[in-house]
Amino acid sequence: MTIESHWPLEDRRSAEQLANDQRDVRRQVEVLRTAQHDIVERIRARRRTVGRPIVSYAPDGGDRRILLAENQLVVDTARAADGPVREVLDRYRGEQEHEGPGWRRRTRVFTSRDPRRLDLLRADADTLRRHGIPAGVNVIVPLGYVIKGNSYPGVSTAPGPFATNGATAPVRVAIVDTGLTDQPRTDDWMHEVRNEGTDPLDEVAPSTRIDWFGGHGTFAAGIVRQIAPDCEVWVYRFTGPDGLGSDEAAADMLVRAADDAAGHRLIINASFGAPAVDGIPPLAMKEAVDHIHDTYENALIVASAGNDGLDVEHYPAAFPGVKAVGALNSDLTPAAFSNHGSWLDCSAVGVGIVSTFVKGLLPPELDLSPTIEFGPDSWATWSGTSFTAPQISAAVAALCGEDAGLSPRQAFEQLVAGRPDRPDYGKVVHLLPGTPL
Repeated sequence: MTIESHWPLEDRRSAEQLANDQRDVRRQVEVLRTAQHDIVERIRARRRTVGRPIVSYAPDGGDRRILLAENQLVVDTARAADGPVREVLDRYRGEQEHEGPGWRRRTRVFTSRDPRRLDLLRADADTLRRHGIPAGVNVIVPLGYVIKGNSYPGVSTAPGPFATNGATAPVRVAIVDTGLTDQPRTDDWMHEVRNEGTDPLDEVAPSTRIDWFGGHGTFAAGIVRQIAPDCEVWVYRFTGPDGLGSDEAAADMLVRAADDAAGHRLIINASFGAPAVDGIPPLAMKEAVDHIHDTYENALIVASAGNDGLDVEHYPAAFPGVKAVGALNSDLTPAAFSNHGSWLDCSAVGVGIVSTFVKGLLPPELDLSPTIEFGPDSWATWSGTSFTAPQISAAVAALCGEDAGLSPRQAFEQLVAGRPDRPDYGKVVHLLPGTPL
């Protein structure tokens, strides 16, 4: 049996529901194509994200924003620090060295003893690098990178009742994301999905409203369940309020997901990431990805390419060994918001994907409209590369579920074999139908 015998899934929406979804998706795509300065500034003003203040930075002076932790560096401490290196580090205090089960992270966060401007932080990091010590500013890691802002989901309908395919070979998909909501569902779509970090939905928004990224992990889990209903699904939370984490938080949770699945065939889905700053990718994530790749031969990481609409490498997607996934429109043409380039391995439809969502009201800001209400057992449309990576993760899991001797890395190669190439978007893998614009 092959994936072609199952997919792409049939679009079973009524004409009325499809028209409603198209309206919402046009709004999502338009926002994903434009700058998100207002949302970035709202998040900065709250100053609660991942327990530390953040600053937004435009590396090229344009619309693209990178979020950084104020007054912090991430430093690889594997080499001795003396001379000029010690002079730099004496300006900072190191956080407690990480000690996790089976993994001691070399990369550590150093916080400036006094407030330090971004240009001085970057200069300190450059000094360390010139003396052979890998270092960089501490990147804050959003889901899908661009703050989605008014591209929040629209109400949709389920594709049908939950049903299994009958695949029995054990395989796990670990979704490192916002966690899974603890709201009960009665439609079986989240039945036996393991929750390793509950998504609180409203830590920052008023208690009647869903946060900007609330429900993101639930949505990703529903995508996996649609394509690979028989695989194990574990959902992890690495984020703080507003769906943002940190380089080291993402790294630790990637490794935890791999450690938890030791001995299993595993696909780790990472619908998050950040670009390099001053040419330096997030150091803690790099160490985690290298560790997983070298330690667990039956593990594969699949990651979203990001929503800048640029040929800018996005991490962890662009790290060696990770499968980078871009986004296409429903007609398989490139989505305007998708990052792209020769570093992408494949792309799937990422415009108007329909999946499981959560109960509550959107938007999270009281001064924005229109208000959208999601009821129990809700489904939604959402757009972005965040929702293409889970499709590929699930398709790899489905193939592994049909063949107990197939590793996830082999399954990925089988999945893309013979698919058409699209320059700068990799192999075209058509799975979920999305929503035509």
